[in-house]
Amino acid sequence: MVYRAISISAMLTVFLAFMDVSDSMTIKEVQDICSTTQDPPFCVKALNSDSRTAGADLKSLAQISIDLAKADATKTAPLIASLEEKAEDPKLKGRYETCAENYDNSIDSLDECTESVSSGDYNSLNIQASAAMEGPETCLDSFEGPPEDPSQLPGKCEDLIHLCSIILAISKRLIG
Repeated sequence: MVYRAISISAMLTVFLAFMDVSDSMTIKEVQDICSTTQDPPFCVKALNSDSRTAGADLKSLAQISIDLAKADATKTAPLIASLEEKAEDPKLKGRYETCAENYDNSIDSLDECTESVSSGDYNSLNIQASAAMEGPETCLDSFEGPPEDPSQLPGKCEDLIHLCSIILAISKRLIG
């Protein structure tokens, strides 16, 4: 009787361990997802920077990527406000103002992404991730002509674009 209880317990442990592994992201799955983004090495580094990635399923990975993008956008918003406040050139000041508005819109879209994941509406997730990506893209586009932006903002815009591309890649997998 004791042997049977141990045997059943051992089988249950193996079964649960297998289920945990099969539902969690593997390194190869993260690499496969990242291979479809704008910057695969950035994607792998970003996702692996969050300890939740190792135990995440695809839906959780979507939320992790949203959290990373929102944290990045939220951290960049004060930089934009500071640049806008300090800019003496009216063209730069106007561009920073545009970037501030676009980043606010991106943060709103990222909030919508979270709602989309929670409700299982992955088509909406895809649309909102695209909308979130438009903010930093439009910000970057506004600096195509002179005067040149001397700040670190262009690099920050690129980071948010890459983070949004991760959300898009995951949303496409969730849609199927």
